[in-house]
Amino acid sequence: STYNFGVLLPFEFNDPSWETRRKNQFVTDLYAGLRLAQDSLQRAGRTLQLFAYDTGADTLTLKQVLALPELAGMDLIIGPVYKSGSKILARYARQKQIICVNPLSQDGELVLDNSWHYLFEPSMATQAQQAAQFAYSRLGGARTAIVLYEDTKDEAAFGVAYKQAYEALGGRVMQLRRVNSDVEESLAAGFAGIDLKSIGHLVVASDARKAGPYTFNVLKTQDARLPLLTYASWLDNSRIGLGQLDARDVYFVHPKYLDRTSFGVQRFRQLYTQRQHLPPSVFACTGFELLYYFGSQLHLNGAAFQQQLTNAGPVSGALFQGIGYPGGTHDNQYVPLTKLERLEVEVLNPVGSR
Repeated sequence: STYNFGVLLPFEFNDPSWETRRKNQFVTDLYAGLRLAQDSLQRAGRTLQLFAYDTGADTLTLKQVLALPELAGMDLIIGPVYKSGSKILARYARQKQIICVNPLSQDGELVLDNSWHYLFEPSMATQAQQAAQFAYSRLGGARTAIVLYEDTKDEAAFGVAYKQAYEALGGRVMQLRRVNSDVEESLAAGFAGIDLKSIGHLVVASDARKAGPYTFNVLKTQDARLPLLTYASWLDNSRIGLGQLDARDVYFVHPKYLDRTSFGVQRFRQLYTQRQHLPPSVFACTGFELLYYFGSQLHLNGAAFQQQLTNAGPVSGALFQGIGYPGGTHDNQYVPLTKLERLEVEVLNPVGSR
């Protein structure tokens, strides 16, 4: 049997300008990853067809695509990438009873009360819940925390969910504060009046370039050695030395961690580079993993596989560390937590560990 996948992405083929091509490189990468997974599944005897539709940059084009009769015959739909379109597709999924998977969103609200809509990524709330569980069970010391979060919707969702999850387990969040890292006064206010030596651990939910250096400065000034939990983007921040991250107890929420030494990742990199003449971006890896996982689910369980996902725990991914939707969840419930040890990233909660 063969399955048909609709791929709804903003390719913007009608605009050949260099700026648009560059802006949309992530879409090209995502699709190239999907194509490579299609080949891999084909070799394993699992045939599926990909039908790509250009949803353009506005919801009007998406609505025109959704009006095409052939789309209602798809077994699964992947896309879109912009928020306004995601809400429209969510309604379509429920109406037509076709499973839709959003490849990039981390907004858990998109999949609330909709058994036909999944996020490939863990939502921000899930990332926070998994991090809080890890902190409560693994960090030791006083079960008290300070949580600072960047002034964005995603980080606010993380901060609030962290406090709820940590306190539900029995811990205490002494302060939950919003900061704007572009404004030094805001960072100063975030840390004001806090004696970090008296706290169990510190959480800084921020991708901002200035948040890391400022945090380390405060830790140094207070001579505080408490564990710090933050985002994996700090590993790529040129203003923070890896030695700094290694020397302290720093833990990373790391949904996109790739083990570059693993056979799967090396093989994928080799095949992808042969075909595309450039190494795979994280978007290419996402495309591959998404189609490989959901394509396999279709072949194993047929087009309405929600119940099978609900009954299964997370499994190791082909490239990423893990993926799973146990207990009726609709965003990926597996979130790697990592730490630098001797300048190498180590996963502290591999799939299957308790």
